[in-house]
Amino acid sequence: MAGQDLTTVKELLGHKTLTMTLRYAHLAPTHKVKALQVLDNVLNEKRGENQEEKLDKKSSAQKVDNLEISGGIR
Repeated sequence: MAGQDLTTVKELLGHKTLTMTLRYAHLAPTHKVKALQVLDNVLNEKRGENQEEKLDKKSSAQKVDNLEISGGIR
């Protein structure tokens, strides 16, 4: 596969079905590890974005609370 996706390999080899391509495709363990690393990075980035959004909302709520406590909002 040399890092190419199976759909592209299917088309290049002229297979009619992906099943035929899968019959001859043998994923190396390193290929699987790389795929897991990519997915893990994507998930971690999304977690980080969600945490940043939560922190922003929390920070905004704290600012409002601080204003109310200090008598800044009337």
